Amino acid sequence: MKSQITNGMHREQARISLKNQWGTMAWITFLAVFIRLIISSVLSSIANLPEDSAGNNFMSFLLNNFLFFAITYGTYFCALQVLRGKRVQVGMLTTIFQGKFYFPMLLINLIQYLVELVLNLVVLLPVFLSYGAALYFGLMFNTVSVAQFQAQLSGDIFLALLLIVFGLLMIFVGIFVSGVFQFAVWVKIDDPELSVVDAIKYALFLMKDRFGQYLLLQLSFIGWFIIGILVFFIGLLWVVPYHDVAIASFYDTAREEKGAPTIVE
Repeated sequence: MKSQITNGMHREQARISLKNQWGTMAWITFLAVFIRLIISSVLSSIANLPEDSAGNNFMSFLLNNFLFFAITYGTYFCALQVLRGKRVQVGMLTTIFQGKFYFPMLLINLIQYLVELVLNLVVLLPVFLSYGAALYFGLMFNTVSVAQFQAQLSGDIFLALLLIVFGLLMIFVGIFVSGVFQFAVWVKIDDPELSVVDAIKYALFLMKDRFGQYLLLQLSFIGWFIIGILVFFIGLLWVVPYHDVAIASFYDTAREEKGAPTIVE
């Protein structure tokens, strides 16, 4: 079912909703990044692990999938509250750490990680067939150093072209997967009685027949992100909330037009 609301309307709704809360959302966005940087820096200095070591990669995995994901989901929560006309506060950034949210959201995050891992394994299969397991799993698990990777690319034009093509494919797949799981987070917030599996199924239902519009909405923010980066990255503190609230508007519209999650069999 095609939406009656255009992407321009979603962006306009985001601007209207943020009118008196831009500053708070910019501060929340800054804190989300700052907290990650501080924790990562402190633990890295304590562990003192080489940058490309297995231990450092494992520590990054633990931080990203058991701690930092909750901060990211906290920004999603704030964006949804802004869209619905509620006043947000900095403390809402830690909402997902509450007992009723943390473990279901952790499960959603881990399922997303596994889904993306499997899809990337499939997408990069031509690399495995052409260049062997060493490079294939090195790319998958980030164990190939930058110097090694550059040396490999400089000596093989075909590999470079192959990675560009499948890199683009992975981007599109990643946008779809991240969108579905972002919706699943909001579904779980709105309907905490739903199981994690049902929340993901309903998120897929909301995305069904609308991925094209969702993709165009995401692409429409590229210019804004470039501007935010050019302004010494400070502009991103306003661009990221604008983007997140617009995506929340897309979710809310799909939910309203497609009905309650109980319709999913």
